[in-house]
Amino acid sequence: MPVSIGLPIVSSCSVASCGYNHDGCHAGAISVGGAHAHCNTFTETDHKGGADPTATVGACNREDCQHNKDLMCTADSIAVGGSTDVADCLTFMARV
Repeated sequence: MPVSIGLPIVSSCSVASCGYNHDGCHAGAISVGGAHAHCNTFTETDHKGGADPTATVGACNREDCQHNKDLMCTADSIAVGGSTDVADCLTFMARV
């Protein structure tokens, strides 16, 4: 059973080649960062692993995102999928 500590969930992931994605993301927690809000936890493999039924966002290095406060994601949930790279945070919104 996952521990709920108020972290946003990964509500969807369309990256079929990730080892954590099988009927949703099963990583304990993901991190987001890089030049285009990349899912840093993405692992390209045919082996399916992970334990938690619903992943959370543990850390976000994109301080320029509207949902980022103190390097933590404040969105209710995020979606991960192909954008600039194979596995990006599709919920990313640049600060204006």
